[in-house]
Amino acid sequence: MHKVYINAASICVNNLSLPNSRENWIKVDLPKIDSKILSPNSARRMSKAVKMGIICAMEALQQIDRSELDGILVGSGKGCLIDSDRFLQSIAVQQEEFLSPTAFIQSTHNTVAGQIALLIKNTGYNMTYSQGRVSFESTVFDAYLQLVLNERKTLLVGAVDELSDISIDISESIANTTDQPITTGIPRTEGAGFFIFSNQKNQHTLGELVDMVIYHPTEELRPESQLAAFLKKNKLSAEQLDLVIYGSAKPETPSEMEAEAFNDLAKINYQSQIGYFDTDVVFAFDFALKQLNNQTFRSIESPIGNKIGAFQHVLICNFGDQNSLMLLSRC
Repeated sequence: MHKVYINAASICVNNLSLPNSRENWIKVDLPKIDSKILSPNSARRMSKAVKMGIICAMEALQQIDRSELDGILVGSGKGCLIDSDRFLQSIAVQQEEFLSPTAFIQSTHNTVAGQIALLIKNTGYNMTYSQGRVSFESTVFDAYLQLVLNERKTLLVGAVDELSDISIDISESIANTTDQPITTGIPRTEGAGFFIFSNQKNQHTLGELVDMVIYHPTEELRPESQLAAFLKKNKLSAEQLDLVIYGSAKPETPSEMEAEAFNDLAKINYQSQIGYFDTDVVFAFDFALKQLNNQTFRSIESPIGNKIGAFQHVLICNFGDQNSLMLLSRC
């Protein structure tokens, strides 16, 4: 059995400390794409989700020899929303006649993985997962199994979700009709993140993915019991976790992190930093890797207070209809 390492990372997300134009919705400002990577003509025809995916993927890929890449795995909760909206609009406007298939073709969830593969001329394994809040974790689990079993050696793993004006308007209309606020503090946003997974460690390795689990919460499978079983499996105690990074499908409501099992752990809600979208856990994954390498983190909501020193183990928890746990350790 091989170990799984993360050798590169790149994310594109919001920073909630920056000013924004819409209280409940914050869109990502994309950096200019290098014309050597993607021509302006090609970029104009791509949705924001594809552009975010390409920007992050290419930045991560700069740190490896692309000829070593064995596959691309991408997760997305809602796929390319803007192209989906464009296609549905054309159906209504053109009364279902003389429809161009372009927007429909580009609206599918696997568009991002396909465009990245075309851009770098990769003909290896190409897979897209759309499992709602655990779309990213599903790609990670697939990559983890392949690398542990040595079926492949190097994989590009990531996730992306975008906002569209129409989806925003629909959500606001529903909120007004039901007289319920869209958010009560955590804005809806968009973003992407990509990572190089490998079963071979190198001088750029950021951390090790020790283990992970995805489970459906029930009365029998409570977060505290799952955490205890997960830690026992990996021969760790709760006290050995230097930081717990968590998020929820309902970020405004008290989460399962208030459960007794988590009370004495140093923890942070990552959604308070970047907002909420289906695959926002990519930020938590990147943040965990940074803590394992920077070794200092100075603002955590914890009775322990500030933690300064060597980070050895960081746990990522994502709560929703499906829950997930991912354990990252310093190499």
